[in-house]
Amino acid sequence: MSYAQGARCFHCLKQWPLSQIQYVCPECQGNVEIIYDYAQIAKVATREYFQKNTDFSIWRYEPLLPVQNQGTIPLQIGWTPLYPMRYYGAARLYIKDDGRNPSASFKDRASAIALLHAKAIGAQQMTGASTGNAGSSMACLAASVGMPLVIFVPEKAPQAKIAQLLIFGAEVILVKGTYDDAFNLCLEVSKKFGWYSRNTGYNPYTREGKKTCAYEISEQLHWQAPDWVLVSVGDGNIISGLWKGFKDLYQIGLISKLPKLGAIQSRQSNSIAKTIEHYHKTQKLEIQPVAATTIADSISVDIPRDGLAAAQAILESKGMPIEVDDTEILAAIAQTGKQWGIFGEPAGVTSIAGFNKMEEMHVFPKNATVVCVLTGNGLKDVASAIKTVGKPVCIEPSLSAVEKVVVKIK
Repeated sequence: MSYAQGARCFHCLKQWPLSQIQYVCPECQGNVEIIYDYAQIAKVATREYFQKNTDFSIWRYEPLLPVQNQGTIPLQIGWTPLYPMRYYGAARLYIKDDGRNPSASFKDRASAIALLHAKAIGAQQMTGASTGNAGSSMACLAASVGMPLVIFVPEKAPQAKIAQLLIFGAEVILVKGTYDDAFNLCLEVSKKFGWYSRNTGYNPYTREGKKTCAYEISEQLHWQAPDWVLVSVGDGNIISGLWKGFKDLYQIGLISKLPKLGAIQSRQSNSIAKTIEHYHKTQKLEIQPVAATTIADSISVDIPRDGLAAAQAILESKGMPIEVDDTEILAAIAQTGKQWGIFGEPAGVTSIAGFNKMEEMHVFPKNATVVCVLTGNGLKDVASAIKTVGKPVCIEPSLSAVEKVVVKIK
């Protein structure tokens, strides 16, 4: 059963029954979050419950979710590896590799919950806007249950992500413009035709899927929350979801502390960082739009659609935003591959670039536990990866040719 009780608006703080919520607050049109009966959940979701639970996917956390799978989605989602790395400066680093999900993206967590909610209310057609990952994720899961899907994508999205969309059978509409243009058009279309919208942030069920990553991190660390969690930020939905997940576990007593959040952004798409800066100057939490141009397409956003929830999460956690250059993001692709054998796309390794910057700033106390969430696999954007490593040597098929290359290698 679901222990969801209703929804609360991030803007006006008004609470609503779920039956009155389609996507956003009926009164002020602000984003909402789903709220739960934590007292009842605490009786069910105990450490003993998880010790006996053999379902190693996001569905092991069903008491904390607003929907139930019951075998509807057959694909393995979640329970991605948390790799322990060696100490770096003061910190003990872990990498949570969410590129291991079915569509090779963190976004499968959100798509799964949105898909189940769509089916629960009888939706016959889904739609969404995406820079690529959210769309290919939704297409992957929709294909597994036969749900028709139309995805709006900016025309400059990486070809690998567009290929995924097409392979999974989605109807793909390329929009001449930015992600924000695609997002706004998608909302118009969903209202016009009555299609179920998966749009990030706008649909509160996406956050409910993304919070499951926090559950896994805590459980994989033996119910110990890390000191810091670093993640790339674009729309803000992932970081707001992670914060909600940690707060859920704290509320029911499965963890005894909350982590600080590092919101890592490209300096070429830094709305959340500017929003936090503006707040510290004025004490007003107002989203600061930008004109995004980052190479990390998955976090290239002019106006973060879950920006208020993201900014609140950073402030509540006593965390901080960190800006990195695109050159640092590209360098982190090669670093993550060569040092740890993990292939991440630009947005995925942005958390690693942020970790490097925070180490230089001496942010982490001695023996701090730091988790970097890697949100997408590098095969999503091979063109960016190639920029970081160059091209291989091409030779004639002869031993002498190899000997010349070997001399250079030495």
